[in-house]
Amino acid sequence: MDEPRPNPAGTRIRLIETAERLFAERGIHAVSLREIAAAAGQRNTSAVAYHFGDKRGLVTAVYAYRLEPTNEGQLRRIAALDEQGRGKELRALAEVFVHPMAERITRATAGADAPPSHFLRFVAQALYVEGIAPYDLAAAPWTRALHQLRLRIDACLAELPAPVRADRWRVFIGLTLHTLADHERALQSGAATPGRRTDLLVANLVDAAVAVLTAPVSPATHALLPPQTPTGLAHHSRPPDPGGTADD
Repeated sequence: MDEPRPNPAGTRIRLIETAERLFAERGIHAVSLREIAAAAGQRNTSAVAYHFGDKRGLVTAVYAYRLEPTNEGQLRRIAALDEQGRGKELRALAEVFVHPMAERITRATAGADAPPSHFLRFVAQALYVEGIAPYDLAAAPWTRALHQLRLRIDACLAELPAPVRADRWRVFIGLTLHTLADHERALQSGAATPGRRTDLLVANLVDAAVAVLTAPVSPATHALLPPQTPTGLAHHSRPPDPGGTADD
């Protein structure tokens, strides 16, 4: 009987999912490519380099693997908002970002056979590693929805000075991802249960996100702005990063 042939696509997915879990649990720098290959059941410790080149390529592959379906869903939500005439409503736009991320967690806890979710904790670890996060939202097809949301949310805040809007986006992303990453951990460990409590957290998170984005600019903050800081939609030389590490 012939031996089964290797499945490169299956190997690649195992490596991605294993890397996602280990990065989420221990951090990006604390995990070697050899460890990932071994944990994925690969006798060849160079398997990661073969499929992804280096750690940056592997991290990008994790992002793409998880965000490609999320991106498509978010684009559909944005299109639906446009059809309803709500494509410029700030709360609706915030929900387009928050809800798919939260649904990822609830799907993972929907049944005993569902694989656990590690993606939000992976993102929380990867966001602040220099050169790792997807800084240019317009560059990759799997961040097209994020790019649209970034521009639309920025337009909703046009009355705020440009540096304030840039900082509000960073706080919005950080608040959302770190809150959901912590809830992902709590659900997996049994410290929290899915259902009404998760729904309340998500609704409250959207409330808090809108409040963060729209909070009045205090005199103290105004005093720290550069002289003659304009309001109105900012024109960036490159789109701002989703995690808040690049200067706008």
